Amino acid sequence: MVEGNVTVKEIARLAGVSIGTVDRVLHDRGEVSPETKDRIQAIVRKLGYQPNMMARHLSLNKRYAFTVVMPGGTQDSGFWVLAMSGIRKAASELSPFNVDVRIVEFDRNDRPAYDSLTDILAREPGDGLLIAPVLPGATLDFLNRLPAGIPYVFFDGRVDGARPLTAIGQDAFSSGVLAGRLMSLMARKTGTICAIATHEEDLHIRRRIEGFRSFFNRGKSVVSISECFDIEKVDTCSSFLDRLFRQYPDIAGIFVSNASGHTVAEYLRLHGIKERTALVGYDLVPENIRNLRDGYIDCLVSQRPEYQGYLGINQLYRSVVLAQSCEAEIQMPLDVFFKENLQASAIPSTIPFYGTVEAGSVNV
Repeated sequence: MVEGNVTVKEIARLAGVSIGTVDRVLHDRGEVSPETKDRIQAIVRKLGYQPNMMARHLSLNKRYAFTVVMPGGTQDSGFWVLAMSGIRKAASELSPFNVDVRIVEFDRNDRPAYDSLTDILAREPGDGLLIAPVLPGATLDFLNRLPAGIPYVFFDGRVDGARPLTAIGQDAFSSGVLAGRLMSLMARKTGTICAIATHEEDLHIRRRIEGFRSFFNRGKSVVSISECFDIEKVDTCSSFLDRLFRQYPDIAGIFVSNASGHTVAEYLRLHGIKERTALVGYDLVPENIRNLRDGYIDCLVSQRPEYQGYLGINQLYRSVVLAQSCEAEIQMPLDVFFKENLQASAIPSTIPFYGTVEAGSVNV
């Protein structure tokens, strides 16, 4: 292989043909004799030529439309607002490269509305989809209605039976095991440990609960699994916790499996029982940050939602526009935040830049 940058002009010179003939062979268009085609392809292999896909697509002046399908920004205590910030950053960076991104939000608690929305999207999905599969069954139905060949990426979850370009997120089971280990360090050695399942269908949440319970099963500790599907609503959470503490007066720790740990923290603060009840939750949403800093949440596991959204759009771009392969799975690290390491620099208000440009606008 010859090192250095190889140009189409150099390939044409070595093959004794025009640049146009090389272009037709590289992009498999137009008539070229088999002998000439074989000669050009042999030179390409020898020199290790890689076409500049970005320049090619820009020269074709084609615009690409990616669609993001995700819960509304205010749901799950603002978790999705964080993901949107990463999506918008990626869209802004890629806009000069003929990429448009639209964000379509849905109410994760309204399955009929989701089905109606995805009926429309299935007819006009754009060139690729970034999907938060929080409703696994409905998401699979949606994917089955898509035209053949439409690429899609998952973030913050996955769906059994689906075949995305890549799935971005944490290993949910391992994340739950980590939460269990953290709880074991902070909770009193006697008393009931309570894990709160916050969504009925979300596979990601269920796997966290399973991981959490598996950790305590090793030590045969008493773990109660309870469901509160509207935990982010203060009144609902308060009534739920009233019943929970009546059922288990000896609660030593509470694990909240989504970003709504702050509502539990407020209850513990108002009832003056935080000192005897450890609290472990997820995600650096503003209210969780405040309660962690004030000592009403003991620790938070972060999923880097901004970076998940950012990577999702970039993976679509790599596959659809640049014709590059994607990793089958991109796992987010298991970041843990305590009051002591909650510094301003540790709060992910921006996304690290991994592209080639920072310019342009976003179409959302």
